[in-house]
Amino acid sequence: MSNLRLINETSATSVSSISVTDVFSADFDIYKVVIKDVDSTAENYTYMKLINSSGSIVTASLYDYASEYLRSYTSFSPVIGTATGVFPRFGVQNTGTSDGGTTVAYFFNPYSSSTYTSFINEHSGQGSLGLVGLKGIGQLRENSSITGMNIYPASGTFDTITVQVFGIRVD
Repeated sequence: MSNLRLINETSATSVSSISVTDVFSADFDIYKVVIKDVDSTAENYTYMKLINSSGSIVTASLYDYASEYLRSYTSFSPVIGTATGVFPRFGVQNTGTSDGGTTVAYFFNPYSSSTYTSFINEHSGQGSLGLVGLKGIGQLRENSSITGMNIYPASGTFDTITVQVFGIRVD
């Protein structure tokens, strides 16, 4: 039996954001999130905010992150932010579904209201100038029960996007 259990798959077309709600629960402590089939109207970054158990998007400046932008056509560049209102550079979007690439993230203890929600993420794809990769970490410095996420492009809209959420069973 697999240790991964598909909890939800959400797809959307022609949207300015996609909210995946009620996917984090007390059933699992670790979740794998896959963002794929991304096609957008503009080449830019994909941003992410978390959704609490009340169904509200957490907009407070409590997001901390660090990421490394890995490009085949120029030097790598780190980006660090504290007390921001969003996780920027969660992924990279591009025009054309074959170019947008895929983001894989692991979330730790999102449903627990006694710990901060943390994640690690990786992205690989194709930008207009060449291959693009990204590795990052982040944390929401708020003790609240998180049940979902809101994903949106830094500019433009998503022509297509698919988000899969898996629970990871630990034996």
